Amino acid sequence: MSKELVQDRVIKYLTENLYVPMDMIDTNVPLSEFEEGAEGTIDVLVNVEAKDGYFVPVMVIQCMDEDIPMEGEILEKQIEKLEEIDNLTLSGRVVLTNGDQMMYADWRGEENEEKDIPEYDVMVKEFEESEAFAEKFEEEHGHCDCGHDHGDGCDCGNH
Repeated sequence: MSKELVQDRVIKYLTENLYVPMDMIDTNVPLSEFEEGAEGTIDVLVNVEAKDGYFVPVMVIQCMDEDIPMEGEILEKQIEKLEEIDNLTLSGRVVLTNGDQMMYADWRGEENEEKDIPEYDVMVKEFEESEAFAEKFEEEHGHCDCGHDHGDGCDCGNH
């Protein structure tokens, strides 16, 4: 099975099993969209829409040809590549598949072959919770014109 067929199967799985809306799936996304000069592409990217209307990646999926075994040095190189991609996208979830086998890692960095990938509504809920946490943190420890983080004992009087 070619890489393209694997990618098609992944998209079908995302929409039919995880209920990801088609408009939240991007394919063949250049890494340069996340960092200028970055080379390579993301085979499949699952997004959520943030409050400001921007799409934010919550899962990156790289596809391999079915004939490529997911073991040894090949697997190590693919995992390194996925880690680099995750560092650029900050998606927190990565999947590597050759159509027969799949490796899933979540944002805690745990590789879980047994753990199921969460459905899309769970990904959205977790994203919204993390956004709410970030907003609350910013309110409590925000910055003012003094340029200091108020959580660091700033005595500017503006907090």
